[in-house]
Amino acid sequence: MSKYDVIIAGAGHNGLMAGAYLAKAGLNVCVVEHQDKIGGGAQTRELTLPGFKHDVCSTWHGFIAPNPVIKDDELELQAKYGLKYLKPEVMTGVIFDDDSVFVLHQNLDKTCQSIAKISEHDAVAYRKFHDWSIRMLDMLTMGMFNPPPPFGAQMAMMDQSPEGRELIRAQMISAWDVVDEIFENDKIKIALSRYASEAMINPFVKGTGFTLFIFIPMIHKYGGGIPEGGSGELSEAMGRLIEANGGTIKLSSTVKEFKISDDEVTGVILTTGEEILAGKAVVSGMSIKQMFPGMTGGHPLPEGFAQSVKNLSPSNFAPIHQHLALNEVPKFKSSDKDVNDAFWIEFSSCSKEEYWNAFHALDLGYPRDDLYLSISYSKWDKTRAPAGKHTLYLYGFAPYDLADGGAQMWKEKGQEVADGILSHLRERTTNMGDNNILGRSFMTPLDFEQHNPAFVHADIGHIGCFNWQLSGNRPLPGWNYRMPLKKLYLSSSSSHPGTGIVGGGRAAVQVVMEDLGIDFDKVVKK
Repeated sequence: MSKYDVIIAGAGHNGLMAGAYLAKAGLNVCVVEHQDKIGGGAQTRELTLPGFKHDVCSTWHGFIAPNPVIKDDELELQAKYGLKYLKPEVMTGVIFDDDSVFVLHQNLDKTCQSIAKISEHDAVAYRKFHDWSIRMLDMLTMGMFNPPPPFGAQMAMMDQSPEGRELIRAQMISAWDVVDEIFENDKIKIALSRYASEAMINPFVKGTGFTLFIFIPMIHKYGGGIPEGGSGELSEAMGRLIEANGGTIKLSSTVKEFKISDDEVTGVILTTGEEILAGKAVVSGMSIKQMFPGMTGGHPLPEGFAQSVKNLSPSNFAPIHQHLALNEVPKFKSSDKDVNDAFWIEFSSCSKEEYWNAFHALDLGYPRDDLYLSISYSKWDKTRAPAGKHTLYLYGFAPYDLADGGAQMWKEKGQEVADGILSHLRERTTNMGDNNILGRSFMTPLDFEQHNPAFVHADIGHIGCFNWQLSGNRPLPGWNYRMPLKKLYLSSSSSHPGTGIVGGGRAAVQVVMEDLGIDFDKVVKK
């Protein structure tokens, strides 16, 4: 039986970040991880052939860019621990089924020029929306990296200004509602509302409109980074920091339940029966749906708490992900040069009706072969593949439960659905025949859940990023980071700010340090 000051249960990037700050503060930290590699959703592996590095799940590090952990290098991940970001200027491209394109650049003028090819009106409207939203960006982003106020208090503060009231309204309506009010061309509406779906939420669902008020100005101010060597390099850099400060990382060590004495969590119990004790705190990087009530050993919880966890709304859909090792990058049939230079490329119908039908099909359990994005990291990062070769990341949306048999049917349908997506890509390119593909693997929603137990029902964000499950309401009103058992904390995608590579561990660790009597500001200035 070993004992540490703090246990980090689950080595996703949010748990690791909390552990890194605590290790920097001088605490003896032990990270306990189910897999044979740290990182959770921010992880890079050789999934096809040796030398080809593929991101298992998350790949774009845009929302973490304004986080002081990156912007100010608070943990010296870039100065001391090997983290390096590359930043493509052309961010995203959408190729429509009539071969017209929309391209979003970090440069605002170039983005407006791309929009003007489709709609002069919408180019002007886009600039106005950008100029309005960017005035509030610093306030909004800093709220993502610090503990949020209670939801009611936040609403009351926002209600004090016209801009705040507009943001309140945006939280209540859908991403489609937002673009429908501002723009007139369906192609532009489709291209922009699609960004809401990157959080695995249907852009037509109410409570999703807030996404665009952060995404658009953030892209233009900060761009979007990709870590050299893979998304997992963020996690590996934090792992190096923890070990350099005397911490311990235990891999292939699965937490079965929390060790509880009276109402206090004193450690974790592994599936092997081994007990690891924590003198000061246990910080969970897992899904709240894993934790309660299944990992509390039948210990009493506050009345209604377990039912509230059960009632949390999941994301609207799950990932189906393919990784390819290539001789050369895909060559798209579109003649627009900028779209070929875009970091990620999507495909879309020109029709609002067909766009709506695509997401509705997912709701009903029917997979699609046209809801995916394509990224070749190796165009920017030469460390991702052997010299002269390339990688391809095809990240698609799919229902967790298939209409004709539920999640278990993915064992039979996975290859067929993956082949359909690849076939669609082949139709839109000139060089994606078998002779260009050196290796290929794919993961269905069921594979994601089995790969990472935190992805309950293949929910990579743990719970949906709807307005009723954001900020002070995430994961539940009154329960943000402190859990209903003493010395147990939550630092994962289940907690604020939620899905994606955002670096929410910075917010969570401030609460842990407050309870431990540690001055967070002094730690970051060390």
